[in-house]
Amino acid sequence: MDLRREERDDTRHQVSIWTLDSEGKIFVQEGETHDVSNVGARLSGLHRRIEPGALIGVQNGSRRGRFKVIWTEPDGQRAHQIGIERVATDADGPTRVLLVDDSRESVESRKPILQALGYECTVASSTSSVFERIQNSDFHLVVLSHPMRDVDSIELLVGIRRSGSRAKIILVSSHPHVHESLRSVTDAFVYAREPQSSFIAAIERALDRTPSKLLTTRTIHRHAVRVVLTVEVLRSGVKTVLYGTSADISERGVGGTIKAPLIPGEMVKVAYSLPNSTTEIQAYAIVRHRRSEFYGFEFVSIDDKNLETIRALCAVLPPLRNS
Repeated sequence: MDLRREERDDTRHQVSIWTLDSEGKIFVQEGETHDVSNVGARLSGLHRRIEPGALIGVQNGSRRGRFKVIWTEPDGQRAHQIGIERVATDADGPTRVLLVDDSRESVESRKPILQALGYECTVASSTSSVFERIQNSDFHLVVLSHPMRDVDSIELLVGIRRSGSRAKIILVSSHPHVHESLRSVTDAFVYAREPQSSFIAAIERALDRTPSKLLTTRTIHRHAVRVVLTVEVLRSGVKTVLYGTSADISERGVGGTIKAPLIPGEMVKVAYSLPNSTTEIQAYAIVRHRRSEFYGFEFVSIDDKNLETIRALCAVLPPLRNS
């Protein structure tokens, strides 16, 4: 039984779908829309598989939108169909990104991807041009490459914060680890050698563009699990460790009680042990919601081994009725 409440239009349109392959390169394929609503749509006739969770650009004539793939399944022997959910469209106004980078190769790699996925991208290659552009445009996001020649990243970051700009800041570093002082003044960190899909996902998280409701009834069930929950939060360069108790888990996150204030949207590190593994589950997560002392944490970074441990336990547990 279909429980979707959105009105759907089954008028079919040919559209172009832009996304990234496993090597981070842009590829385009044609598809056809079905069941279009203000939330999302179903696309069929795709000859190249796109995995759930991927962010894609969909273009119909001059109209372009950004969507997230919710599910995918075979559609005949060679073609696939996918369910997509709206993240942003031209009607919302363009998302303006300031790409701060003095490497021509890096700019030529990232700028086309941002533009293909519907972002309005401006480049700044020096400190003076950064502040000139910030004064003349209201950016939603600043992507800062680290390190840059003859520029101290921490001074530049602090300067952007003090300029009054409301833009979120992502640090893209050529080093896998950076000093906590840099992380404390940015909204997200990306290692430059990670796949481009990780870079795009970090942008969406920083912009808080995670879809709020699903396109179909395909859901991830939560399961009741009560274990000790540890939460690490970094504020102003100081790490605080909080302890509580989980109430439920799923492969997307964990919910539990923490007797200390956390802020929705805050990035934290969560850790807990499960009875089917001797290794502690660790993941970076965003505080998605709060009800008194109960918090919901959504994973944004978790390794495959930990994810498989969670899935194995969830497979033998009954789902919560209200999940």
